[in-house]
Amino acid sequence: MVCLNESEADRLAGHLNQSREKFDTTYLEKGSNGMMIMNQMPCHFLSDNKCTIYEYRFEGCREFPALHLPNFSRRLFTTFMHYDRCPIIFNVIEQLKQRIVIS
Repeated sequence: MVCLNESEADRLAGHLNQSREKFDTTYLEKGSNGMMIMNQMPCHFLSDNKCTIYEYRFEGCREFPALHLPNFSRRLFTTFMHYDRCPIIFNVIEQLKQRIVIS
């Protein structure tokens, strides 16, 4: 799930030369609590495992895959969802598998 905030949505809509209304309709789902998420997985802006809007990517994407953040074990499902798309996750999981086999 890719979350974003108002300023990130404004910035990307501007980069894409779209109104916020068109951007929101095309790319976002809004929760009842106001949370905004991209309406497609993988993200609309991922092509050949590369971000096509890299300079304008969202905060969550900047810290992705978040292996350095606390509570990694609570994000295992999300991590494995991206195993086949993210070279960082793939390589980390493969190294962990090797360590488990060797131990």
